[in-house]
Amino acid sequence: MTAAPDAQRSIVRTAAISALGGVFEFYDFVIFAVFAPQIGRAFFPPEAGESSRTLQAFAVFAVGYLARPVGGMLWAHVGDRRGRAYVFSHTVLGMAACTLMIALLPGYATLGVAAPVLLVGLRLLQGMALGGEIPASLCWLSEHAGPRRVALVTALLMAGVNSGLLLGQGVAVTLEAIFGSEHAMNWAWRLAFVFGSSVGVIAYFVRRHVGETRQFLEMHEGGTVERLPLRTLLRTQPRALLSGFLMCSMHAWVVPSLYLTLPSFLVQCHRMDLHHAERVALVSSCIGSVVYVCSGWLADRVGARRVCVTALLVVAVAALPAYAMTTADTTWPIVALGAAAGAFVGAYLSLLPGLFPASVRVSGLATSYDGAAAIIGGSGPYLMLWMAQHHGPQGVAWLMVAFSAAALTGLATSARRCLHP
Repeated sequence: MTAAPDAQRSIVRTAAISALGGVFEFYDFVIFAVFAPQIGRAFFPPEAGESSRTLQAFAVFAVGYLARPVGGMLWAHVGDRRGRAYVFSHTVLGMAACTLMIALLPGYATLGVAAPVLLVGLRLLQGMALGGEIPASLCWLSEHAGPRRVALVTALLMAGVNSGLLLGQGVAVTLEAIFGSEHAMNWAWRLAFVFGSSVGVIAYFVRRHVGETRQFLEMHEGGTVERLPLRTLLRTQPRALLSGFLMCSMHAWVVPSLYLTLPSFLVQCHRMDLHHAERVALVSSCIGSVVYVCSGWLADRVGARRVCVTALLVVAVAALPAYAMTTADTTWPIVALGAAAGAFVGAYLSLLPGLFPASVRVSGLATSYDGAAAIIGGSGPYLMLWMAQHHGPQGVAWLMVAFSAAALTGLATSARRCLHP
């Protein structure tokens, strides 16, 4: 009689462990953007000017996105050969180490040009660590949970990742309240990096004791582990890769357009006060995290594909009126659009692992997810603001429609491929 409750507790513990690491790995990744003005002042020459140094810091931030597919494929090779748990415990330690080194790295005044060079190197390593973290975690979770709970646990992982952004914004506000704007600008920002690295180490010690998945153990014991998983993936799974990339492209667009870059869009298009715009983005992110979990729960009951198609159709139909109705005083349409897009994100993640056989599953997830994150997520902020500048809010709305159509195409082409992890 205790088997079911024990299984339920095991699933909850599994999801909590993965989500904890996701929170702090993404926190470590995004606080670079949250503290871009402070980092620009510390690591770039003062004669460049304040705005130029901030832009240079954002350029270094983008380097992390470009490194994600490289790190994803390297770690995926390890994940398909040595195990999912090995990758998902060591990437969090790598992220924590890089974050601590950024916190302790002397600035331009001490090291000169070596300071930004070292900063770029650490940012590359951060991106490579995050590139391995999410695909390995998705694979590990889906194989542990099985088909009946896979949507909920993968949604919890993504809610944890999204919460890392919220935590970074909260830490920034707290440091400014405690130390004041000037101290936060000059040195207190480094405490945010120390905090992230410390909790990341704790997450590593929690994760290092998790067990490997049954599917990987059976594959390992049966001698069916691929020697070169990526080569096998590219040769045998091109359609699955295309399907996965198209679905992930919608997710990669939603994060910058409706969460990260939303304040800049509202300021540029609607002349909204920056602090008010940041609060709107914070509310949108909070609602998104809640919707992820609710959508995952629903997907386990009515089917992930049905939830995904419904959410995408709602987004495609609502995007044009939502952007048209949004003003400096009326922001609920864009927040509601973010909630509808979040319903897709919370459900589609459960479909991704089933696109690929177990022997190349981490490699498939890394290529699809990290490839979309680098290409769409990395260029998303620039593309969104360029479109808003030249074509107004409706131009951005049409991009949302286009990515919804791409994700629907990915769902259609994957209809007969999904296996249960």
